[in-house]
Amino acid sequence: MDLFGRASWVMFAVGALPTGLAGWWIGSRLGAASPWALALVALASALASMAGSLLAWRWFVAPLRELERGLERWIAGDLSTPLDDARMGGWRRLAGQFSRAQGDLQHSLDEAKAELGRERTRLQTLIEKIPDALIMTNMRGDVQFLNAAAMPLLGAKPEDVRSGGRALFTPLQPERWRLEVQDILKNHTLGRFFERTAADEAVLTYRSFVTMFNDAASGDFGVLVTLRDVTAERRLDALKEEFFQSAAHDLRAPLFAVQGYLRLLRKSMTPDEKQASYFEAIEQSSEKLTLFVKDALDAARIENGHLRLAPAPVDVPALLRRVQRLFQPLADERGIGLEAVPVPGAPATFSADERLIERLLHNLVGNALKFTPRGGRVALRAAAWGDQLELSVEDDGPGIPESQRALVFEKFRQLEGGSPRSGFGLGLSICAKIVQLHRGVIWVEAGKIQGSRFVARLPLAQAAKEAV
Repeated sequence: MDLFGRASWVMFAVGALPTGLAGWWIGSRLGAASPWALALVALASALASMAGSLLAWRWFVAPLRELERGLERWIAGDLSTPLDDARMGGWRRLAGQFSRAQGDLQHSLDEAKAELGRERTRLQTLIEKIPDALIMTNMRGDVQFLNAAAMPLLGAKPEDVRSGGRALFTPLQPERWRLEVQDILKNHTLGRFFERTAADEAVLTYRSFVTMFNDAASGDFGVLVTLRDVTAERRLDALKEEFFQSAAHDLRAPLFAVQGYLRLLRKSMTPDEKQASYFEAIEQSSEKLTLFVKDALDAARIENGHLRLAPAPVDVPALLRRVQRLFQPLADERGIGLEAVPVPGAPATFSADERLIERLLHNLVGNALKFTPRGGRVALRAAAWGDQLELSVEDDGPGIPESQRALVFEKFRQLEGGSPRSGFGLGLSICAKIVQLHRGVIWVEAGKIQGSRFVARLPLAQAAKEAV
């Protein structure tokens, strides 16, 4: 028996008690009245008790039970069925307020559903228009959602997924593509591009972006992988590389001839001040062009695997002093402080190809001087890091936005800054290749106060090997 049933019996009992007492009092006053009179009094008492219970049911129990049914319908999501006015008795005002609240709630839910539908449509349209492949997985690597662009990359067919709308699909077997996802994440961790062969045998290249997220509903962590097709960009880079290699080879011989004849002219005549300035300008331009040619040729040799390491013991303090001596005149001319000292405890020697390591530091220090304003500072440091040597170059320049830090070591990329652009954008790419050739790592981070800090960590011991 529910609450309202028990309340009805209580009301009946409560109603019968005063009525029965009234009947007993009347009966005691009648004295020797006939049994029929007593029966009549008892019947009247019972009828009065039933009438009181009926009124209590009508005015209290039935309206409350109808309110209970209305709340149950709310909980079940039914906001269209109104209260039964016939059951509300004298509580019509409360019934009206309940109906208005129900209507307001229904209106709010309709607006929320409409907004949710519009938001879903916008999201689906956005995902449809994004050319990138999107893959959402849990921490085990099970694919939870993917878009149409991601399906051919995983080898998924239409019968392998369930449509969740126009844009996102749910795999019927989420664990099926774990190995493919692991391959993508492995290439991303190693800084490699992800490649797939298309139906026409063309090799497609993708750049990966990986983001971890937390599901607000379940609290579980997941991984969002975005794959962007950079095939055209890579082909353009290959064309650039081919052009620069050809240009570098064609320029090298006449450039050496210009430099040779320039030296002969200096020896064969005594130039005046004006002529000396001409000679100096020609020498600086030829040296700059020589550096460009060297960058292009070195990049090609490293890329093609034709550059071998020649490891030998390298004197770290002497290496830093040579780099400082080379760039000190340029730093003084630009009013920039340049220091190059080992940190206490840094290894005195390590095994490496000294020519390549010196080239690495030349590129990093030259790049730092180019972007550091007058009055700034450039610091070259050598420090110990476990069984590795850490070489770092820190400057007071404008810094590099975090979004560009992963791109600066790519070929033909140039940093944005106040200085005019110069070079082919190969310097930092060569740095990355030199470090990779030495089985080390290189990255760029924000400086302690401002600017940028390039860090290269190299093993203390090396073995002769070819570039890979």
